[in-house]
Amino acid sequence: MHQFKKDLQNSDVVGFKLPIDKVGIKNVRKKVDIVQENKKYSFYPKISALISLPAEQRGIHMSRTAETIEEIINEVIFKPAPTIERVGDRIAKKLLNRHPYTSKVEVKLEGEIIVQMRENTHGNIQKSYDISSCTNAKKDPSGEIDFNYFIGATALGMSCCPCAKEMSQEYTEEVIHARKDITISEKDLKKLLNILPFASHNQRAKGTITLQIKDLDHHEIDVIQLIDVIEESMSGKIQSVLKRPEEAELIRTAHLKPLFAEDIIREMARMFIKRDFPNLDDEFQIIFKVESYESIHPHDVYAEHKTTIGELRIIFTD
Repeated sequence: MHQFKKDLQNSDVVGFKLPIDKVGIKNVRKKVDIVQENKKYSFYPKISALISLPAEQRGIHMSRTAETIEEIINEVIFKPAPTIERVGDRIAKKLLNRHPYTSKVEVKLEGEIIVQMRENTHGNIQKSYDISSCTNAKKDPSGEIDFNYFIGATALGMSCCPCAKEMSQEYTEEVIHARKDITISEKDLKKLLNILPFASHNQRAKGTITLQIKDLDHHEIDVIQLIDVIEESMSGKIQSVLKRPEEAELIRTAHLKPLFAEDIIREMARMFIKRDFPNLDDEFQIIFKVESYESIHPHDVYAEHKTTIGELRIIFTD
């Protein structure tokens, strides 16, 4: 192969010198198998790998970044990773070695995970969820490297509007009071109104939890547990296969648990702390997001809360 003499990337910057915060490659599509004890997940991420560039250097050696991703993905085939953040960590550490001039690295893996699970009485089915991992590495002048990791999971659920349900309930109460052919005591009427599912508008809602961790050996998080938290925080769980009795039960229970988008945020926070994930430091950041695809409006509803593990423990600890 011909050896070219001039390395333009290493050449001096023409004109004024300006450092570049992030430069690299994005949207590299791969397949990664995540193996945990007796569980195996197929993950189909889009990978981005970005580094910082000092002011005195014109460009990065882009092929080194592409080679790094390919090498790590090939390694994972023979040495599977237990979590997606482990894959991002391997790429980030190798990028720091391949690009000695950089002081910051950001590696993201965002995509769909396919999970085999049991749903109702219909046996095993495949379900897909969006998950993400972000690895940030920062090298100080002495060569010390600080790593931060962010793991995220997204799941769909069913939300039922409390306001519409309340109006339906009030309307029903007024109709019963107006009927001359119905005799019922106020006490029994209140009991009925509290146990019957009343009409409301409902829709799919998308919940997301993004969590910061620092040490992959002590802060390992199973994204499936994050998905469980999201699904359990909704009015109801969306299911692939529903027979008529199951559909009726889902609608009934969802309308007995009406939630605004704001309520779902609070439920996700409460359920997360209730799970008692081990070894999470109080200063770790966590972000909860909900997007509700409204069925009676042309717009969507969005809610978000960013906080720390310590703040949540104060709020939800008895």
